[in-house]
Amino acid sequence: MTSCTAFAVVLLLSVPQVVPEKDARTPAQQKINSQVLYEIYRARGEAAAKHVPPDPTGVQIDARKRALVDVRAEVTPALEKKIRSLGGTIQSVSPQYKSIVAWVPLKSLERLAGESAVTAIEPKAEAINNKKRVERQAS
Repeated sequence: MTSCTAFAVVLLLSVPQVVPEKDARTPAQQKINSQVLYEIYRARGEAAAKHVPPDPTGVQIDARKRALVDVRAEVTPALEKKIRSLGGTIQSVSPQYKSIVAWVPLKSLERLAGESAVTAIEPKAEAINNKKRVERQAS
């Protein structure tokens, strides 16, 4: 082995391997949309350590540090109670579409995602209709 190769091996062994943020996510975090998760990291002061891009996420956050999210799950009274117990305020419930739209504290979203009934947590989708598009084009 040449001295150059030996140096490269020593260097590789001494540098800690950086695990991409997505690969390091817990099972609960894997259920949370990346944009929502970025807001959670920002609220906890972990954005720089997690290499969160500085761009806006589009997630609606209120003054109480709650995110407006669509909790995709089998809708049950127990899950609704859990959301409320975590400080959430339910806006709408649709058992047919397996959806609960709620304002949930950012710091409680991972606990909510840990519930077995929850399959995903996403930002609440903004409705778009043709009338809004026409008004924007006319301006």
